Amino acid sequence: MSHNPLIMKRVLFEKGTVPGLMHLSHIVLPKGSNAVEHSHEKTSEVFYCTRGRVIFIVNGKVEPLGPGQCLVVEPGEAHSIEDVPEEAEMLYFMNEGVTDP
Repeated sequence: MSHNPLIMKRVLFEKGTVPGLMHLSHIVLPKGSNAVEHSHEKTSEVFYCTRGRVIFIVNGKVEPLGPGQCLVVEPGEAHSIEDVPEEAEMLYFMNEGVTDP
């Protein structure tokens, strides 16, 4: 979530700690913050909201996320954070790309 400098990110596990995991991070999103649309060619991201609300856009579809809800963004899917109506916290991780044998 380095797509917006106002979003506070704390990395809990870095690459190499758990096989296949790029990172596990805790982020605090201030009210009104956003993250520009982007995609990841070979990695998935999983977002789990613990507090507040976050409005994602994934491939043009609105995906609201609230406490206890989870969102998976697959490789190649364009995604952004459109709005944070109230301060929010999330845990999220990104995995390394998996190649089928």
